[in-house]
Amino acid sequence: MAFLNSSKPNLLQSLSPLSTLLIKFLIPFLLLQHHIVKSQFSPALANDESIFFGISLFSKEDPNIILLGNASISGGVLRLTNNDQFGQPVTHSVGRAVHLTPIHLWNRHNGDLADFGAAFSFVVNSKGSTLHGDGFAFFLAPADFHFPKNSSGGYLGLFNPDNAFDPFRNQVVAIEFDSFTNEWDPSSPVQVPHIGIDVGSVKSVAAVPWPSELESPSAIAHASLNYNSESKRLSVFVGYPDNRNATVSALVDLRNILPEWIRVGFSASTGELVETHDILSWSFEATL
Repeated sequence: MAFLNSSKPNLLQSLSPLSTLLIKFLIPFLLLQHHIVKSQFSPALANDESIFFGISLFSKEDPNIILLGNASISGGVLRLTNNDQFGQPVTHSVGRAVHLTPIHLWNRHNGDLADFGAAFSFVVNSKGSTLHGDGFAFFLAPADFHFPKNSSGGYLGLFNPDNAFDPFRNQVVAIEFDSFTNEWDPSSPVQVPHIGIDVGSVKSVAAVPWPSELESPSAIAHASLNYNSESKRLSVFVGYPDNRNATVSALVDLRNILPEWIRVGFSASTGELVETHDILSWSFEATL
């Protein structure tokens, strides 16, 4: 992966940390969110090849969200994994949420590929534990994707021990927010959470440290991702209000991995270690 690096001062370097965060995340996020005024639940179609949906508060009454496994909606928040009666996360919990809107990712007649972007805010709460897991992922998968069994722990609800490392068996692309370093994750002398891009495998093709351990357990993070159909680059930015952030990108031709029509959603899991995985808001836009 390549990152812009220049010794000359640029606009972002000259701004305050708060201004930098506004430029990098909040402004793109608000540009997506302005569509929400038109419809809280129903996708807004500009034409047959464009789609937008935005959710500022999750609702049990939303017909476009399907909850699977232990996922639930409470107080306007999408909770991907289970808590017990005392509000503590439980072991070996797996939950997913899928938006039912079909997305035309690419055209099999002319090979055209869609541009898309997404933004979401989330909280992963360790409940004060030094070791916790396992994480969550934003994913793109076939409309009829069958979620595997035995997918708790480091498999994040998307893979299992039988298929986790075989891209030819997995039509799924995911942005993982991985709290626990497994043997297949990027090596590090210490346990470091990371953000990775997974292409048909739980082993990321690109990854960077995720600064979640430097934040309070209940800190709200904001993520935005973009796919450019010309460059085939999938880029992800994650930021916190105190200006700690992370960026990761990878080149991937999604036509080689995913079918023409897909759906998008979130998946999360715990194993022997636990934490919460809560999505607070979500917007998505695609144009073919």
